[in-house]
Amino acid sequence: MNYTPAKYSQLKSRLKSKYQRDLKIVLKDIKKLPARKVYEWTLDNQSELSEYSSINWNFLKQLKDFNFFNSAAPDLGKKDFGDKEEIVFEKWNNSEFADVFLKSLNKGNFLGKASLQTLNVFDNHLFTFAERNIARKDKLSKHYRVQSSLGEVKKGKKISRLLETTLHIEGKDLRLMTSSLKEMKTFSQRIEVALKIIKKFSPTSWERFVTFTDIIIPIKQPQLVSYSHQDLPGHSMLNLYHRDFVDLMDDLLHENGHHHLNYYLNLGKLIDEPVEQIYYSPWRRTLRPLRGIYHAYFTFFWAFKLFADLSKAEDVDSIFYLFKKEEKEKIIWRAVEEYWMLEYTYQDLVWARKQGLINDTGWTLIDGQKKELNKFRKKIVVWEKKLKSHKKELSELKSVLKKSRKIYKLAGQ
Repeated sequence: MNYTPAKYSQLKSRLKSKYQRDLKIVLKDIKKLPARKVYEWTLDNQSELSEYSSINWNFLKQLKDFNFFNSAAPDLGKKDFGDKEEIVFEKWNNSEFADVFLKSLNKGNFLGKASLQTLNVFDNHLFTFAERNIARKDKLSKHYRVQSSLGEVKKGKKISRLLETTLHIEGKDLRLMTSSLKEMKTFSQRIEVALKIIKKFSPTSWERFVTFTDIIIPIKQPQLVSYSHQDLPGHSMLNLYHRDFVDLMDDLLHENGHHHLNYYLNLGKLIDEPVEQIYYSPWRRTLRPLRGIYHAYFTFFWAFKLFADLSKAEDVDSIFYLFKKEEKEKIIWRAVEEYWMLEYTYQDLVWARKQGLINDTGWTLIDGQKKELNKFRKKIVVWEKKLKSHKKELSELKSVLKKSRKIYKLAGQ
């Protein structure tokens, strides 16, 4: 069983061990490569990097990318453009510094020169990143990119950090960053109540949250719900401004699901990632690549688990929070909605597994979730009958899924 506290601890220990192995390799590599400002900082601050942390993991990942570019031949692309040039081009083009790289190319520079110019900017940024976020010095530089996922905000030419506090909830220390003391008080109270409800009614969800989420950073863009980064474990960016209380519980566990999955992804491969968008996503109502529906199944399952646990409770009201009538129905609706979308997507994942696109580890994770999902099959029928204001939405959902299965049926299904 992959979903136990013992397995979670083992997973985290494996990533810490991988960090130590990767750090040794990187330190060895940088001694062989052309000298750089960030290399000098890294070698001088090995004690700061000796222990695993999400920031150190993120820095190490950036350093690996830096080493790749720093090892490229300076005359790359001067005479011809082959596979090596294509790899370097694509890696820069998909990086945080694509704007600098493309601007240099557009000036007529050949690939090697554009890469070197961009590398200088990257070096400056990464050195400042290390000074600010690892050494915790208030350093800035011309080419530094603001790290909003680390709580940095830019106003004019100044970069500042959000205010930070630590919530102590049922033995869990959770960091929260906010832009004001007023927000800190409001958000702290809402998050604390949400997590206490999760612990009371969905204790296994609480166990996962305690393990994988370390810090919450609010986002204000109305069009965004939440997000996180594979290379920044435990950091959840949540919209705490435009989402209701039921959504908050959902968002906390959804991003936690991404953190959980990212531990596996940082350790190794779970799936092949063909770019073909041939899988219909019930969540986005569009076609997605395998990566999209695999990640969606794994993360949205935890929303289902939360809402299913709440729906099966005799009464979700407690000393922490009294749910409104419409909130109670929304909880049931979310359980039913997620159930049918997960059921739909599971069929496509089975197909991908048969094609050899999901390895054994990747499939074990999905299979474990499906077995848990199956336990609620009979309850879904009962919960559907309780729906009143969401009856039309349920009917529309089933109709969309039925039509989509006919239109986007995969070969051999």
